[in-house]
Amino acid sequence: AGSLVDVLPWLQLFPNPVRTTFRKFEQLNRNFSNFVLDKFLRHRESLVPGAAPRDMTDAFILSAEKKASGAPGDDSSGLDLEDVPATITDIFGASQDTLSTALLWLLILFTRYPDVQARVQAELDQVVGRDRLPCMSDQPNLPYVMAFLYESMRFSSFLPVTIPHATTANTFVLGYYIPKNTVVFVNQWSVNHDPAKWPNPEDFDPARFLDKDGFINKALASSVMIFSVGKRRCIGEELSKMLLFLFISILAHQCNFKANQNESSNMSFSYGLTIKPKSFRIHVSLRESMELLDNAVKKLQTEEGCK
Repeated sequence: AGSLVDVLPWLQLFPNPVRTTFRKFEQLNRNFSNFVLDKFLRHRESLVPGAAPRDMTDAFILSAEKKASGAPGDDSSGLDLEDVPATITDIFGASQDTLSTALLWLLILFTRYPDVQARVQAELDQVVGRDRLPCMSDQPNLPYVMAFLYESMRFSSFLPVTIPHATTANTFVLGYYIPKNTVVFVNQWSVNHDPAKWPNPEDFDPARFLDKDGFINKALASSVMIFSVGKRRCIGEELSKMLLFLFISILAHQCNFKANQNESSNMSFSYGLTIKPKSFRIHVSLRESMELLDNAVKKLQTEEGCK
């Protein structure tokens, strides 16, 4: 309808930054899809029948093949084999920026609240000890570590709004009429900073997630909105929480984090799909030696790591 090129066709001969960027984006998507497809094919070729899955790709392939074979106990609602590459692509795409952003927030909050960092480390030392690294089986016994994770997600709300959804029918929300096919976003930041739900929401206080006995208040923890809600909530929620727990537990167990005294204590951010802290410098030092980390790498290489 209103394109200048329709009136002046010779403009097509000149560089178009929007078109160039879009073509680069298309090529990047093709390259990434080909990369995932190649990994999928290699996994399928090297998969040993009856062996335990080596990773998530193996697990998807095994599940899809079981469904296709009609074997007893198959899940007819599971993935088809041709859907596996796209599913892997979705998981990569959904986690790449969000997990790295979440980890940045965990580290910067450690440096801004050293008393919180010290309490996390004290709980790790008491429960895990100093002769091994934390692992997933420790999680139920580390309520303050989990409280730190939940409060970090609430306080930062690093995914301030959900990805766009759409209404499938005409509906009303609190008296407001919303027609079918309306694009809808959920303001997760607003939910996580609602003073009616969170007393003093501007304060960073992991202890708000602990009950009177020192355990995680599961009802309150489930109120943190960072992975959307309902049937369309992020399928990687539990995986993301697991990875963040392992990241911060191992880092806090092994290292001390201090703010750079030459930088302002005020946090500044860049805004996009995620709220990302701008580049910052911190001081990191080992609490002891690298021995535990070195041993963990060797164990993982021989498939004897902590499970």
